[in-house]
Amino acid sequence: MQTFNFNNYLIHIYPSAIPENAPILYTHFALVEADKIMELCHHAAPFTLISIDGIDWNRDLSPWQAEKVFKGGEDFAGCADAYLQVLTKEMIPEIEKDLGLIPVNRGIFGYSMAGLFSLYALYKTDLFQLAASMSGSLWFDGFLNYMQTHDLQSPVERIYFSLGEKEKKTKNPRMAQVEVATTKAEQYIKYLGINTIYEVNQGNHFANVAERIVKGLKWLVA
Repeated sequence: MQTFNFNNYLIHIYPSAIPENAPILYTHFALVEADKIMELCHHAAPFTLISIDGIDWNRDLSPWQAEKVFKGGEDFAGCADAYLQVLTKEMIPEIEKDLGLIPVNRGIFGYSMAGLFSLYALYKTDLFQLAASMSGSLWFDGFLNYMQTHDLQSPVERIYFSLGEKEKKTKNPRMAQVEVATTKAEQYIKYLGINTIYEVNQGNHFANVAERIVKGLKWLVA
């Protein structure tokens, strides 16, 4: 594993043992979480993992401004477009140049708000062929409508969706729509002719997070 600084971000790189034929997957986790994911991926097909740490989830990963969901929390700043410019125009080119790679396939995946961001990125850039949204915040105000009224920019081939069976059982009326939104999102993507899968896991939003992520990664790179 390699780590280097990029402006205010920490980039954690887990190179594939067979880099020439392996996809590069981008995500947003701290080092401890990324390490755990890679420890559980020992039986997966080869891939290079790039995990970006140091983002503000409510600011950098939200596609537009929206009211906070938790009392005492922060409103969503809606700065995903600005962060995507940094990610796609600066970080990804520099990372792949340093690695000396032209990826066969490039993917983006994430959990919670990062799962929402991963799908949003497919509508804003043409860089990704693979994507996954694990327990993604697809309840986010207006996002399902956005998906259905805009064109995908990425030539995406496979998208993985997952959710915990208890995630809809929340007192927050916006977040309680997550199962309906995720089901409709997956059905719409499948309608477009893209290979998808939607898995329902045991537990709530916080149960077995790393294990859920690994299930998705194994499906993406199989």
